[in-house]
Amino acid sequence: MKKLTLIVACAFAILNVNAIEISEPLHRVINVTGSAEMIVPPDEIELEITMTEYGGGSTIAKIETALMKLLLGNDVPKEQVVFNGTFTSFYWYYWWHHRNDSRKSKKLIVTLDAKTDFMKLVRDLDKEYISHIRIAKTSNNDIQKLRRDVKIEAIKAAKAKAKYLLEAVDEEVGRLITVDELSELNHNQHSFWNHGNTNQVMSNSVMSYSKSRGGYMENVPEIKLRYEIKTQFEIK
Repeated sequence: MKKLTLIVACAFAILNVNAIEISEPLHRVINVTGSAEMIVPPDEIELEITMTEYGGGSTIAKIETALMKLLLGNDVPKEQVVFNGTFTSFYWYYWWHHRNDSRKSKKLIVTLDAKTDFMKLVRDLDKEYISHIRIAKTSNNDIQKLRRDVKIEAIKAAKAKAKYLLEAVDEEVGRLITVDELSELNHNQHSFWNHGNTNQVMSNSVMSYSKSRGGYMENVPEIKLRYEIKTQFEIK
């Protein structure tokens, strides 16, 4: 009887041991997104000009001659003027309209820098044969370095956000676990006649840009750089 009781007790003890679950400590994390932005003045732009025949014996050839003379009078050398045939999409635009429109059209891309008085050029382009102008591209020689600086500021802003959120509940931010750069949004789609920026998204950090180098274009929409970095930090 004692032997049977001992066997039952041992079996019960083994079952209890097997029932013990060893759980891992809870891995506590915080997910935050940091953002930063900078407004950068352009030092070069590409201006797209569309010229169109307007009657009275006007032809694309005559208009192009007049336009080139106008550009030269605004300190724009011919080397900075590109005919649409250089770009396939522009070529097909010209080819299609040349076949089907009663009044032919043609596009030019003009590269401008601070040597050109942009507003004077725009006033001079107020001609009957100019049907449309728009700023196709804005750029800055330091743009790659500035993008990097803004991204660095964004990840710093993410850590700062995690820190103050955890401090509010008496916790501490730990090591960085994951980093994810979110897709860049294009904030620089400008119509020339609409200089205002309708994007009201606010960033955690707004960086200033020094204009000490000079050589920037005036009366031209500025370049907005804005980046978001999604991060995950460990909670200590």
